[in-house]
Amino acid sequence: MVKKKPKILFIGPTPPPYSGPELSMQQFLESQMLNEAFEIKFLKTNFRNDNTKKGKLDLSMLTNFFIFFSKLLKLLITNRFKCVYYPITPTQIGWIGRDVWTILLGKLFGAKVIIHLRGSHFKLNFQQFNTIIKRLVGFSLKRVDCAIVQAKYLNDQFLPYINASKVSVLYQAMDINQYSNDYEVEVEKGKILVMGHMTKAKGFTDILKIIPDLCDEFPYIKFYFAGNIRKGERGVFYNQYTGEKIDYEDPFEAENKILNSAYNQNYENLGIISGEDKMKHLQSTDMFLTASYSEGFSRSLLEAMAIGKPVVFTPVGAHREVFEDGIHGYSFIPGDLEGLKKALRTMLEDANKRLVLGQTNRNYVVSDFSIQKIAKDFKTIISNTLEA
Repeated sequence: MVKKKPKILFIGPTPPPYSGPELSMQQFLESQMLNEAFEIKFLKTNFRNDNTKKGKLDLSMLTNFFIFFSKLLKLLITNRFKCVYYPITPTQIGWIGRDVWTILLGKLFGAKVIIHLRGSHFKLNFQQFNTIIKRLVGFSLKRVDCAIVQAKYLNDQFLPYINASKVSVLYQAMDINQYSNDYEVEVEKGKILVMGHMTKAKGFTDILKIIPDLCDEFPYIKFYFAGNIRKGERGVFYNQYTGEKIDYEDPFEAENKILNSAYNQNYENLGIISGEDKMKHLQSTDMFLTASYSEGFSRSLLEAMAIGKPVVFTPVGAHREVFEDGIHGYSFIPGDLEGLKKALRTMLEDANKRLVLGQTNRNYVVSDFSIQKIAKDFKTIISNTLEA
């Protein structure tokens, strides 16, 4: 007799937009290993295709609140799920708007609940939550069967509500065949690619500040930014490395300053890129840069490494425990403009070192971060939760 596969409900976002959480969920849903082990049903959470509108409380959000929970209730009533897997948000509005109720409904219908923190700033944000909401969030967290984080040192994110013994680490995954270093696109000397939201929290305004000094030394370099500019911060309010509150800076003002300066030819805003366009920019870049103040595990950083690119990065999230300064690239503390300039200068001065770093990165991603390996780790986490 064939053993019946456990029925699992995956809840989360899928592309578009083509950001880390959406792409990662798509990878899991398409994983042969996971689908062979479990009967997976899926409920999509994102109803907006543009990241600039995420987190905005408006009529469409309220409408989709009711649509989401009506679909969730129907799925829970008509299926006997053994487990519900759900990536949580780091924000107060996200928790009170969906996270708390999704967790409690999953438990009400007898399922094990696995939550996934795709970031590194829940604990800091939680300190600023309203007192009543804190109690409600804490109440729901105590009912969670397993919490997934993206780095070992993030095991304490849910204390005292979830014991560290119930927390598992799952690193970012990469399709090593799709993102390979086997390409014929010519590398553009001095091209520095940055991907992600163009905000203070992602280091956008910091990078713009160092362009004049660095371009005086290396006039041929050019910074390419792929993403969307948006005002305000929706989720990241602290320097995850130092714990200090981030001082907000208007990215539109910062961009206008560069565009109206003598360095406007050293800057290009690509907007949101995906598919072949994104791949061509990754392949043609000389190096990749992320200056983020907070991350769980940057997907775009891993994409560049899979392509075989040298990287400059901040030691936030999983980066501090899986990447080594001088081995995989050069790191600097978030907000340290002199450190950022030094890291980029060191990279620009040694073309041979860039090649060595790039090949090291490709080999590392293949051995440690393939979707096959990470899906196997995820399968183990789900199986252990079901058996607990």
